[in-house]
Amino acid sequence: MAAVIREYDANADREALRGCVIALQDFERELEPALPPGAAMADSYLVFLFDQCASSSGRVFVAESEGRVAGFICVLTRVLPDGPDEPPDAYCYISDLVVLPHQRGQGIGRALLERAEAAARESGAGNLQVAVLVRNRAAHELYRAYGFREFEVHLRKRL
Repeated sequence: MAAVIREYDANADREALRGCVIALQDFERELEPALPPGAAMADSYLVFLFDQCASSSGRVFVAESEGRVAGFICVLTRVLPDGPDEPPDAYCYISDLVVLPHQRGQGIGRALLERAEAAARESGAGNLQVAVLVRNRAAHELYRAYGFREFEVHLRKRL
């Protein structure tokens, strides 16, 4: 059964979205141990996420498979450049893409990306951007297969 991609429903989906945030953070913490545990940051992250949505015309879409949330994507459809050295136009930014581990490999990530791109196009944006941890190879492959190309690389030195 193919996943259904739909708008987030705050009343019905909050706990499932919280579970997705925890799963993503715990996965990323395996890649970067300095990150906080998912359960410790999930509630404050959801507040942050929806604040970002409010300030950047964000939309959250969930993937539902067999009646349960299998993942979500958040696309901020109006992000303003924050520096004079950036292109002057607003752009769209995928702040989060999560597919629960037992649901991966079924095309859900691609379906979520398609919905986010549609929202970006609807907003009139000329660019769609995403950031991904260097060690998250599966995400790199998904984004590249979907047509994303590296634009800028951030480097970090731990002190």
